[in-house]
Amino acid sequence: MQDRKLIETLNEFQQEYALLIEQKMVEKKVNASGALSESVALPKISLLGQVYTMQVTMLDYWKQVDGGRGPTTGGGDGAVRRNLEKWLSYQSVQAKIGGQSGRTATKSSGEGWSATRIKQAAFFMARKIHQRGTKAKPFLSEAAAEMRPKLVPEITKAVKQDIIYTIDEIEKALKK
Repeated sequence: MQDRKLIETLNEFQQEYALLIEQKMVEKKVNASGALSESVALPKISLLGQVYTMQVTMLDYWKQVDGGRGPTTGGGDGAVRRNLEKWLSYQSVQAKIGGQSGRTATKSSGEGWSATRIKQAAFFMARKIHQRGTKAKPFLSEAAAEMRPKLVPEITKAVKQDIIYTIDEIEKALKK
């Protein structure tokens, strides 16, 4: 059976899903550095046996942003602080949160925070995260929930069209 319409539908769905994820990121304000948004990728729809795989990939920390995280129990390994230091080194992040902690940095000025200021901010932010956790900002969960009801009817329609096409091709071949 030719699955042209099904593959076309899945590709369209994947594109729409990625756009919705980006919209939700903006809505939930979860993309201060731009790294998470830039990491969204759409691997090609592939056929594995009789199973089609459709993926949207992005940086691993989407899980903590989407679902939040609870307070740390049993001590941490310093990863939260290190990741915050990296995140705080982006001038776009400094510009967005700078007003909350005094001196601001702007993208255009080229002025950034000192290494000491980044380490201090990361320390205090990590301590708060370890003590209280983080609130979920379900950008991906909401996008998936919005898209799911659209997917089944569209796939059903596409498969039906592909089956009709295949039957027509068989009938043409039998008439020869």
